[in-house]
Amino acid sequence: MSEASLTFQAPPKQHVYQVDDIIYLQVDRRTEYSNTADNQRRKQVETETALTGWMKFAGLLRMPVAAAGPLPEIGGTIDHRTQNRGRLNRAETMNLRIACRITDIRDNGNLVIEGTDSSSFGEEGRIITVTGIVRPDTIGRDHQVLSSMVESFDIRDVPRGNVYDTVRRPWGTRLIDQLKPF
Repeated sequence: MSEASLTFQAPPKQHVYQVDDIIYLQVDRRTEYSNTADNQRRKQVETETALTGWMKFAGLLRMPVAAAGPLPEIGGTIDHRTQNRGRLNRAETMNLRIACRITDIRDNGNLVIEGTDSSSFGEEGRIITVTGIVRPDTIGRDHQVLSSMVESFDIRDVPRGNVYDTVRRPWGTRLIDQLKPF
């Protein structure tokens, strides 16, 4: 073809990627989330209990003897009501570039990638982990691919630090909320 045209340029030779090669993932993402919840719970328990046998220890050898008189009885009512209202509005924009390692090459030639980015600001920080599957032809000459071109794209953003510890519910509160015995 180069003999027939003066402007012909051969297509660039596609890079052959190997396991442990590095590509760069450009993440441009905007997420908006809104949720409203109204909960009302009521639990009522009534109970009456009486002992059917009562023994006391008396005498020289402390032998059990049937108790005389009326048997103990107990009863009561528990009326528990809970009302919760909550509203959550969240908007987040994420723009970052993460170096990802190729961890596997599928039989069809697609690349499995994984990358981690960590940042700290004083005592606060976050760890971002990304995984996904990339077709080699979507990777640019600069070894960069957009997150919109990643199949099975998964991004995990784990905050850490004093502020995060303060705003999240303690494990004991989460456990009690799940059990709610009354």
